[in-house]
Amino acid sequence: GTVLEVPVKPDVLPDGAGRIGVQIFSNVYIDHVKANGPIDALRMAGAEFNRLSGIVLGGLQKIFTNFSNVAGQLSGPVAIVAAGSDIARTDSAGLFQFCAIININLAAVNVLPLPALDGGYLVLLGVEALRGGKKLPTDVEQGFMASGFLLLTGLGVGLVVRDTINLLPH
Repeated sequence: GTVLEVPVKPDVLPDGAGRIGVQIFSNVYIDHVKANGPIDALRMAGAEFNRLSGIVLGGLQKIFTNFSNVAGQLSGPVAIVAAGSDIARTDSAGLFQFCAIININLAAVNVLPLPALDGGYLVLLGVEALRGGKKLPTDVEQGFMASGFLLLTGLGVGLVVRDTINLLPH
């Protein structure tokens, strides 16, 4: 065999270390389309909202139907901010789409029938309606909401810790 010399210049990482080898880059081409007037802008915005809503609702469906396979993909606020920062550095227009996805996601999660969220209040209103307008005892309502608050706080703290650990260099 012959020896082949290949000159290599490593990329310098933020911590000063070098990196060589295969790198993965996005192969997506984003086509920015300018609307032809306000009616066209509303039509385009509606179509994009429907597309993004489908993505978000499909993701939520996967969480409930296939949790074991998607649990590692869940992110808390730390990872979301890190992803937003990466998007802002590469494509400022993509940041608007990222913000839209975050807002649609928050709206969808907020109406889930979980205590301490708006969906939990809707459940309580439904129970009240089924009882002929008679409210549940205050301590039952407070216990229901407190349990949800505890659950969501624990989940949030857990995700923040996991996201922070994942951001640290390994």
